[in-house]
Amino acid sequence: MRRVLVSIVMVVLCFLLQTSVFDTVRLAGITPNILIVLICSTAVMRGQKAGMLTGFFSGLLLDIFFGKYLGAFAFLYMIFGFVDGFFHRLYYSDDNVLPLILIGCNDLVYGLIMYIVTGLLHRHLHFLFYLRSVILPELVYTVAVGIVLYRVLLRIDDRLSRTEQGSADFV
Repeated sequence: MRRVLVSIVMVVLCFLLQTSVFDTVRLAGITPNILIVLICSTAVMRGQKAGMLTGFFSGLLLDIFFGKYLGAFAFLYMIFGFVDGFFHRLYYSDDNVLPLILIGCNDLVYGLIMYIVTGLLHRHLHFLFYLRSVILPELVYTVAVGIVLYRVLLRIDDRLSRTEQGSADFV
């Protein structure tokens, strides 16, 4: 029960960070995608089910507040959580490289999908310009923020795991 409450708080907190704090601290007009960091970290640390649920509710918040269609971001982020959850078996808590690679891949796919949805459908065919000016800077910024945020999420997960083990030993 404690893990569920902490997960809900983390989704809301990361949503608020992404849409308010980092929206005002733009670098070259780019904001990092904090929710992708949260989804990837959760999926790698806890597995597919936790990643999918985190992705769904994170995307649902984006859909409710900023989306044009209800469920679009929820579905996309849920897919990210599902795919990243496959790497749960390869995950070691000392390994920082795997989550950061997955965060970068997720952000790249997210940027490509956003280009297709917002760019190609509106006849903006300058893909290399969009790649250089939006996708790659956002990827670098997201991974840089992900380095710090992943360590924080790892500590929270370790603490929750120790608390769960302690309560299981009591029984």
